[in-house]
Amino acid sequence: MTRIFFPGLDINGKTVVITGKDSVHIASALRMRQGESLIICDGEGKDAVCIIKSAKPDETVCEIVDVKPSPAELPVKTFIYQSLPKGDKFEFIIQKATELGVCGIIPVLSDRCISRPDGKAFDKKLLRYKDICKEAAQQCGRGVIPQIFPLVDFKNAVSSLPDNAAGIFCYEKEKNTSLRSVLSGIKGKEIHVFIGPEGGFSDTEKELADAAGLVSVTFGERILRCETAPVYVMSAVSYEFG
Repeated sequence: MTRIFFPGLDINGKTVVITGKDSVHIASALRMRQGESLIICDGEGKDAVCIIKSAKPDETVCEIVDVKPSPAELPVKTFIYQSLPKGDKFEFIIQKATELGVCGIIPVLSDRCISRPDGKAFDKKLLRYKDICKEAAQQCGRGVIPQIFPLVDFKNAVSSLPDNAAGIFCYEKEKNTSLRSVLSGIKGKEIHVFIGPEGGFSDTEKELADAAGLVSVTFGERILRCETAPVYVMSAVSYEFG
């Protein structure tokens, strides 16, 4: 069934009026008509099952017939702290992590990042990143749009973990502690995962991670690309908790 995000949706109301590009998408691209059903999400985990009363490019009117929690969300909140990769790899990471259930993505400027935009340059890209996130969430049936946070440096990122977080540091030099063993021991906590850039984390960053209480984990004998690692992590989280 077609899904549309409508942040701020009054789920206690009876009628929803959709305008702008979403209405154009419903009426012109999808060619939906009166009497057809669609799901309108409030972006916070609630789905409103609706019947279209009228559909025009400039305005689509829907009647809410049922409201229920979105079934597509993981029971554990997972945040990815991704050191900025080069090129358009970050867009790929946003799309795939969203499809796999991430709650938020924090872009991190770490020692070995090749791409080093300043805050203003990165802010210009945020709207596009948020659009990619929204489109991916809508396509895969999510009830929540993950948050894309502002760019932060590594030191501030590791020092800002919430008290209820299980901090995980993906480190290619770790040989003993597996991601699976750490995930299986997490109960009732948010998961916050740090993933490095193309060149991995520096020794100084490893020391900061240890001081902050993060647990270093290995993925096994294979070294994954920086854009593959978050897909691996979110797949493991989905398997363990989904």
